[in-house]
Amino acid sequence: MNADDVARCAQLALLLEVSAYPKPGNVDRTHDFVDTTYEHFLASSVAVYPVLREAALRSGRGGVGELVRRGVEESMRWQSGGNTHFGALLLLIPLVMAAGASHSTQELRKRAAEIMRNTDVEDAIELYRAFPVAKVKVRRDITDLDVNAESSLEEIRNRQLSLFDILSISASYDNISRELVGGFEKTFRYAELITGFVIRERLKVNDAVIRAYLSLLADEEDSFVTMEFGKDKSRYVKERARRIVNNGYNRAEAEAFDRELIKEGINPGSSADIIAAALFIAILHGLKV
Repeated sequence: MNADDVARCAQLALLLEVSAYPKPGNVDRTHDFVDTTYEHFLASSVAVYPVLREAALRSGRGGVGELVRRGVEESMRWQSGGNTHFGALLLLIPLVMAAGASHSTQELRKRAAEIMRNTDVEDAIELYRAFPVAKVKVRRDITDLDVNAESSLEEIRNRQLSLFDILSISASYDNISRELVGGFEKTFRYAELITGFVIRERLKVNDAVIRAYLSLLADEEDSFVTMEFGKDKSRYVKERARRIVNNGYNRAEAEAFDRELIKEGINPGSSADIIAAALFIAILHGLKV
């Protein structure tokens, strides 16, 4: 697949993920956050296209951190709603780079994992430079290699830490980091789940995305919820999602759960990012809207 088509697959994945309803706790086509709206996500999805295309053209030749930073800069340049796609870009960039030279799902996963293992110090530095641009919320109790401290850049160089090394540290408490150093295990699993919902169960893509999202919430506590609201709340979100899944993805229950999380300001953003990346893989390998 050529670079333009790979980039289109990633862009479409971002658009479909943010449009899916009801996606408990996150922005969708029916409701916004106070400072970040559905339109901000649409603008960001369009803005990052040139960077996604460049990633596909590189076909794994390096520069993950630089491309993530550039993607964040383009996103912020085209909309005023703050951080919309930081986590999604972190996942998508190595996947898109791998897709430029892969012809099967197995090959894609293998190459994406290799790209992450082969990251270097400059990738780590570039990622750190992206954090203040996107104004990403981070854990305040992490003092070693604080992403908000300029001194961390010198520390990374002195210790010769690659991006993979950095993410291996945060993988213990961050879902996105865990995916990036763990071979994209959940991303590929949920890509298969979305495809199965559409092809075998003949669901619309919207409904397949919502079911996959709820299944992911039921499978793993969302690290963004944990960071913002604590373990008790993230555990509650997981158990509530599990009940909905066990009850057959009842639409009314999902809508009620959505209203509850929106009212409390709880947004499982890490799960949404993983589903966006999973959608990319599904679309890349033939899923049609």
